[in-house]
Amino acid sequence: MPTTFSSTPKFAGLLLAASVLFILPSDAAKAASFNCSQASIAAERTICGNANLSQLDARTAGMYFTVLGNNYPASTLAQVRNSQRRFLATRNACGANVDCLVDAYTSQMMYLKNVANP
Repeated sequence: MPTTFSSTPKFAGLLLAASVLFILPSDAAKAASFNCSQASIAAERTICGNANLSQLDARTAGMYFTVLGNNYPASTLAQVRNSQRRFLATRNACGANVDCLVDAYTSQMMYLKNVANP
């Protein structure tokens, strides 16, 4: 029987090492819109420790600043700023609850998308 890559110990070790890289928190956590080294509350620490949440955070911040950078009426921009403050309060109240954080980010992203594309 011929030897295949999957049956060699060296390949198995490389496969294991590669899979561990996908499981461990990585530099993707640096995608957060805030400095993770200064994360002081449970929600921020959870975001920094979870690559998916970190990406949601970065995308939401990007959408927020994109909306603010457009020529929307002052009243619309004031509503967006107020919405962002409420979102941050809701997000922070989630603490370490990942599902709650995902819901908060998803809701804010939908709101910002609706503002940008009325």
